[in-house]
Amino acid sequence: MRRSGMLALAGLLLALVLGLLRAESDIDEEVEAAWQLATLMSQLGTLGQVGDSAALATLHGLQREAPLRHLLLQVHDTQGRSLLATRVAPEPAWIQTLLDAHRRLSPGVPPQRVSWLVPRPDGLHWVVSLDTSRESERREALANLTSMLVLLLLTVVAVLLAMHLNVRRALAPLHRLVAAIGDIERENPQAALHLPAMPVRELDSIASALRHLAEALAQADGQRRSLSRQLQTLQEDERHRLARELHDELGQRLTALRLDAAWLERKLAMAPHERELPAMQEVVKEMGGRCAELQNDVRGLLHQLNPLGPALATQGQVEPQRLALLLQELVDSWRHSPSQAPEPDHDTAQTNCTWELALQLGDDLDGLEPWPQVLALALYRMSQEALTNAARHAGARQVRLALWWEDRGGSLCWRAEDNGCGGVDPGTAAARALRRGNGLAGLKERVWALGGQWQDGPLAALPPPPHLAALPRVGAQPGWVLQARWSWPLQA
Repeated sequence: MRRSGMLALAGLLLALVLGLLRAESDIDEEVEAAWQLATLMSQLGTLGQVGDSAALATLHGLQREAPLRHLLLQVHDTQGRSLLATRVAPEPAWIQTLLDAHRRLSPGVPPQRVSWLVPRPDGLHWVVSLDTSRESERREALANLTSMLVLLLLTVVAVLLAMHLNVRRALAPLHRLVAAIGDIERENPQAALHLPAMPVRELDSIASALRHLAEALAQADGQRRSLSRQLQTLQEDERHRLARELHDELGQRLTALRLDAAWLERKLAMAPHERELPAMQEVVKEMGGRCAELQNDVRGLLHQLNPLGPALATQGQVEPQRLALLLQELVDSWRHSPSQAPEPDHDTAQTNCTWELALQLGDDLDGLEPWPQVLALALYRMSQEALTNAARHAGARQVRLALWWEDRGGSLCWRAEDNGCGGVDPGTAAARALRRGNGLAGLKERVWALGGQWQDGPLAALPPPPHLAALPRVGAQPGWVLQARWSWPLQA
């Protein structure tokens, strides 16, 4: 506004200077017109002493050199023939248009005439007439008006241009503010923390508020991540504790029971003459078999509670080759276990389903640095949940689990995809089954807690990377993708 005001003031000062110059010019023209009229009158007084040709030549010379302003000179002889008449030069078309418009708006009074006789040497006389001319004054007034309008137009254009440049310069940082608001909406407040100072006080206040908001969101986000990791750690710690108790208490007792059953079987074998010994031996064998089955079940439960193994429960890091082996075992367990059937109230089946594990972590897994245990455990649990959902609810014929590096090792990517039915109807048994467990919410929570990015959707919307072939569609089923990405090294 200050710049625009200064420019407008400069326009007014220029108009004042030009007006003063124009006033000086008008004064000179008025004085010149008075001098011309006086010269004409003095020359008319001497026309009676010279011949007609010389007199007319003198008048024509005066008209050329010093034409009258606002007066029209005419000379007639005694027979009324015109000897001299003032001719008005034609105006340009646009000025003529303005003159015509002004005549229609203000026609004015009729011209007035003053005439007198000028004696000639031959005894005759000429009639000299001076007629008032509104047209010359009209032309001068419109010329002055036009010049002022042009100056005013230039001033207005200059002010508008200055305002446009000022507003454009002042509002130029708005796109950065809008982008920062969009980043905050997308749960990425880091960009708002680096907003520069704004040239306008109001925009700078908004930027400062956005920086404070982003800082508070980042702090709250960090606290939520820490809390989520703590909750997951507590859950895994509780599983480890249960696994240790099952291993230490129940496992030892089952082993002792099997030893007792074996001893009893041997003792009974030493008394062959007793009638009930065969039956007792059979019962003892069944006891041993049940104990063995119970031990196998306990081992499976221990593996589910602590998939990384008891030796890795407290070390804090996991070798990548160990995780790769566990993922391969997980995929193999689904590949070789057709008994993993859908839930009773779901009509899909996994017969003839192909299970695939694609690892792109480097040619030498032994050369990789150990990964944080929380990341390895999250990858295993996510894979476990994704394969379970694909088998139980998707009705897929092909399931792929993939883990690879991207951006030359700058990102670790995890992906689970199938060619099944994808998203489930909220009213189906599959949706109810997902609600009973963690489902997608649990997967998102694990990814988010470690500072990663999550995506899920139809296979067509999230195509696979170049090194993974696209899964074929099964009928009208679009296929579904679960995908996570972490920046490396992990910044959780």
